Amino acid sequence: MRLAVARSATRSTYASIAAAVMYTSLLILAIVTGVTGLTHHANTHTAASRVSLEEAAISHRLGYLGKNASYSRVVGPAVMYIKVTGVIDSAIEDYVKSAIAEAERENVPLVIILNTPGGYLDNALNIVYAIDDSKVPVIGFVENGWALSAGTLILVCSHVAAMAPGTQIGSMQPVLYNPTTGQYQPVNESKIINPILKFLDVHAASKGRNITELHRFVLDNDNLGPQEALRYHVIDLIADNLPDLIAKLNGSVVGISSGNVKLVLDGSVEYYSPGLRVYVLHALSDPILSGLLLTLGTLIVLFTLAAGHPAMASLGALLLILGLAGSGFNPNYTALLLIVLGATLLFIEIHTPGFGIIGGTGIVMLLIGIALLPVGSRGFTVSPLYARQILLALYSIGGVLGAFTAFAVYKIIKVRKKSPVVWSIVGAVGEALDDLDPEREGFVFVEGEYWKARSASGPIKRGERVVVVGKDGPVLIVRRADEASSETQSRT
Repeated sequence: MRLAVARSATRSTYASIAAAVMYTSLLILAIVTGVTGLTHHANTHTAASRVSLEEAAISHRLGYLGKNASYSRVVGPAVMYIKVTGVIDSAIEDYVKSAIAEAERENVPLVIILNTPGGYLDNALNIVYAIDDSKVPVIGFVENGWALSAGTLILVCSHVAAMAPGTQIGSMQPVLYNPTTGQYQPVNESKIINPILKFLDVHAASKGRNITELHRFVLDNDNLGPQEALRYHVIDLIADNLPDLIAKLNGSVVGISSGNVKLVLDGSVEYYSPGLRVYVLHALSDPILSGLLLTLGTLIVLFTLAAGHPAMASLGALLLILGLAGSGFNPNYTALLLIVLGATLLFIEIHTPGFGIIGGTGIVMLLIGIALLPVGSRGFTVSPLYARQILLALYSIGGVLGAFTAFAVYKIIKVRKKSPVVWSIVGAVGEALDDLDPEREGFVFVEGEYWKARSASGPIKRGERVVVVGKDGPVLIVRRADEASSETQSRT
């Protein structure tokens, strides 16, 4: 289980200030996140919630109680389910919490289908706390593959734990993960191991799990299949698939913190799909990608500042922030930081000439920051539907601004690639407003403007058509249009 943890002087000055502020902020964030050596973070769940759980466990049994136990209310008839795959991270935590909140609104049980090699300890603990506080039963189900490490922790702390044939659980020894190097180091210190064991005692044993075998998961990295897990009282049920699980759960009584509830199910299911925030955070949480973003961001910031091109440091700052988000930094703070920095970069761009990397990076920061805003989680003050409408409007505005920026950049590049055009009045046709000859100047009207002119040869009467054949300072040299035409034909 991994432990989480230029163009002008004005423009250059603005960019330098922005780069310095951003890089200082990122250094502080790196220290807070602990990217040079992650250690276990103290969980922020309140002690009051833990006390209420222990009191609930004393007053009545939690977890799967069979079909003959008494109950106070009914949950169903549909079943909501989600799929947890890959690394368990902050994105998965938000996903599970949002799904629990939605299941509570609909008064239906939630099934978490697990297929994961593990993930961050803090996120897994927060998921368990959300399960314990849930007002509807949460069922953990390993349907395909395995649920190791943090996945096993979530499974055994669910109200009902189930596995499908051919699946596997276990291997809960914590490891220290460094996102900057990608290295793992097993943890054996009792200061870290003992709190995990006690956590299992409180949150898994209260649901009837075999605490001895759960300790072996942590201390000896034991692994169990479904038959062994059922025999050792680590899980409650074995089911072939989700419909089979629903059939076996129908009519069962489950103990949760608020009392016993009965599952009355009709076989209908509802999939709660993750939002854009979850997809983005889950992609950033890939260790290879987050490490690459941190490395590239650091190199870009350092080399651009050293080379005297601070505008490019904004791009490096963006990569650094995304790398920190993928390494476990709070996604809500990440979203806020991206929005504030994006707006700052756009402000700098507006007050400096031209449009370039600073403005483009600012728009990208705003779009990603908006995408990472939380929607529909516990404590959200507006309904999920209203929140989605707000985000949709923000996405639309951001998309239009991004498209306009891309079009403007395209036009600028297109103009810069064109060959320079030198304007010349020679060859233009006009009309003499005065009598002209080589020794007397007068005015002509050429291309909508009044010009002083004189004849190149011979007299020119007022009102005759003339052609500009040269220019002597501000004075045009002209010929009669018929004379210039005759010379052209004779040359031909």
